[in-house]
Amino acid sequence: MERTNTHLRYLLAIDSLSRTGEGVRSSEVAASLGVSKPSVARMVGILAEQGLIEKARYGKIALTEQGADLARTYQARIRKIAERIPALGLDLSEEEASRAAGALADSLPERCFTGAGGL
Repeated sequence: MERTNTHLRYLLAIDSLSRTGEGVRSSEVAASLGVSKPSVARMVGILAEQGLIEKARYGKIALTEQGADLARTYQARIRKIAERIPALGLDLSEEEASRAAGALADSLPERCFTGAGGL
């Protein structure tokens, strides 16, 4: 199954929330992303099927090693792109620049991040 920007947003949110302890609750993910708990439940199922997260005891969610690697890869790509956005002269807040960088990180081909011509 192809990973979408939405999949990546959930992975990044779970990664960020999990830094404060072991696993996160669906309600924390919902609050972080501004979505409903049923939406989180659906996405948790999808990401678990892809082997990117696992449901731990007491309903907590944790990234698998594969999920954590993917989250780190995309976070690094987002940072690289966000660093270049001010040079465009756009009047964006830090949050807006980060969101724009996230959309680009998901949309740009792999070659933009690797090799001599990469970011």
